[in-house]
Amino acid sequence: MAIARTVDRRLFFVLDRVHTRLSQQADAVLAKGSALGRSQALVLVFLGYNDNCRMSDLAEGTGRNNAAISGLVERMEEAGLVERQPSYGDRRVKTVALTAQGWAKREDVMNDFRDFNTQLTKGLNDSEIEAVFKFLRLAPTQFKQT
Repeated sequence: MAIARTVDRRLFFVLDRVHTRLSQQADAVLAKGSALGRSQALVLVFLGYNDNCRMSDLAEGTGRNNAAISGLVERMEEAGLVERQPSYGDRRVKTVALTAQGWAKREDVMNDFRDFNTQLTKGLNDSEIEAVFKFLRLAPTQFKQT
């Protein structure tokens, strides 16, 4: 007979609960600050490091599928945050770049999350933070592709 625990120690379920709680807290931070959703904030941050990237690279870099990123970029383009352009090398391929308004909004997002990240890592030293990053980078690669 299994021993009942008050908290399930299976890592996946712990991560799922943490993801839900952090997502709710991040939503509250964004609503109060930059007034964006998490997906839009993620796109702005990613483009800040990879401006003028292909749509497929944006999808991969943000963990979204191509259809989802296409709709998201369309809404962000209508809001004046990004612009799509034909690629210089292949006019069939679209690239995405931040507009001046997008760069300004990205700075708001970065400020929102600077404090959030500080709170999130409170009580951890640099090596513990690096261990968390290492685990999060490796975890998705531990399973065979089917």
